[in-house]
Amino acid sequence: MQTVSPQRLKNELEKGTSVIIVDLQENHEYTHSHIPGAINIPWSTFSQSHTDSLNDKDAIIVVYGEFDESGKGLSAAQILEKEGYNRVGYLEGGLMGWKDAGFPTENGSES
Repeated sequence: MQTVSPQRLKNELEKGTSVIIVDLQENHEYTHSHIPGAINIPWSTFSQSHTDSLNDKDAIIVVYGEFDESGKGLSAAQILEKEGYNRVGYLEGGLMGWKDAGFPTENGSES
C-alpha cells in the first residue's frame, strides 16, 4: 500500500494510466464535490458494498476521504490490501489535499 500525492495522481491520470479512484464521502458530499472520474463508495457502506464496484484485484486503486485526519482513506486501503487487492494507495490529504494543490473537482452524481 502506498500514500499517493495529489501531484502523482494527477500525473498518472494525465498520462492515461488506468486508475480507479474511490471517493469515500457520503452520497450528498460526493454530489457536492469530488475528483473527476471518481466512483462513490460511501465509507458507511464500504465494507459491505466495495466488492460490487471493485472486482479487478490487479487494478490500480486510489481511495480518499474528505481529508487525511479522518483516516478513512488509509482504513479503506488496508481493507482492500487484506482482501488481496494488489495495487492500492490512499490519497495524501484526501479531497482537501487535492483541492489545496489547485486541481479540479466536479459535482453531480455518477453517470
